[in-house]
Amino acid sequence: MGALALSLLCAGRAWAGQEAEDLKRQIESERAGVPDLERLDDRHLVSDEITMLKSWLDEAWSQYSKEEWKKVREVIDRCVAQKALIRAKSSAVKMTAYAADREAAVRTTRDKIERTKKQLLEAQATKKALEMTSK
Repeated sequence: MGALALSLLCAGRAWAGQEAEDLKRQIESERAGVPDLERLDDRHLVSDEITMLKSWLDEAWSQYSKEEWKKVREVIDRCVAQKALIRAKSSAVKMTAYAADREAAVRTTRDKIERTKKQLLEAQATKKALEMTSK
């Protein structure tokens, strides 16, 4: 019975050590992804969200040093969701800018078509006037 209790105690410590290493790896992995998110934010429209992510990663590391594994997991989950939000907002900003550029191109083309139509009508009117004067 004593051997079973000792083996369970050792297994529990090993599991806690492995969990700690997994959480440490996750924090480091999330932190390593921050520069990529900063590069994605070329228009600097999600810098507040990136700053919040960095502060949460600092909080996760603080909780890790206190061995508060449950809190570390909660903060890491927030960080993962925040990274997804940042990616989504960055994509939305880029697509909005792309749509605005396309709309501007369409407006320019429509204006050019209208100018061409007016020029064509003026040329037709001038042609008719020349035909009338030549008769």
